[in-house]
Amino acid sequence: MMMEPPMQICRRGHPLLLAAVCLQLLGLPLLSEGQSTLQLGRGALGEFGAAITLPEVEGQATRLMLGDAHGFLHVYEQRSEAEAFDEIWVSEYFEGPIAGVFIADINLDKLDEIILFTESGRFHFLDVRDYHTIWSNPPTDYKRISAMHLYNVDDDPQEEILFVGDGRLIVYDGRDQFEEWRSDQDNITATEMLVGDVDGDEVEEIILNDGFIFDARYRDLEWQSPESFGERIGLLDIDDDSIPEVIGEFSGRQLRIFDIDLRRMKASRR
Repeated sequence: MMMEPPMQICRRGHPLLLAAVCLQLLGLPLLSEGQSTLQLGRGALGEFGAAITLPEVEGQATRLMLGDAHGFLHVYEQRSEAEAFDEIWVSEYFEGPIAGVFIADINLDKLDEIILFTESGRFHFLDVRDYHTIWSNPPTDYKRISAMHLYNVDDDPQEEILFVGDGRLIVYDGRDQFEEWRSDQDNITATEMLVGDVDGDEVEEIILNDGFIFDARYRDLEWQSPESFGERIGLLDIDDDSIPEVIGEFSGRQLRIFDIDLRRMKASRR
């Protein structure tokens, strides 16, 4: 029987994309640079949004950070070359299920921070060395956050925090901690988002898995699909037109492909 290869936990700022998996299968480099990779575990562990490998520190064993549904963050340290870890740190209660964890220099201080968000509308910046909380958004800002992504969508040097809060798409400045923009649409239910030029206009779009497409720079609503793009989404050019398609996963296994430039689901052909 063929053994299943171990999955990689590989996240730095951007969630794992289906495109990254496809590129690995094709032997091509991953989409984002500077990612921390670790051969660890089996199954879908490498795709969990609330699990990251912490940056390597000289003289320190590999560490893994996991956020759980009870509102706690855990750090585990590898105890041997085998896949055996031991818990070395547990956070205080973060007031809601932890839905995503990222690592990025979000405040442009030339040091990486841990960024986490909870379903109950909070997000926090943590020190990557000792895990103490550097900053948290006020508890009354948002009641619910359903999706988050880090990406530089303007002319400043740092990545913005893109998230869906209380049904609106929000662009948030992580350095100065303020809302740059929020959508007029208040019925957004997305649980995943990506950024890429999916219509060939040489301007990137924000793609939400519930079917909304926004211009990433000017924030205009470009299109609202009459149907969802799937529970999970990835980007990959599969018809050699230099424009990536949106590949969506439905019901945990079924894939559909969408041509955003043509505003339709890609038809199958024989």
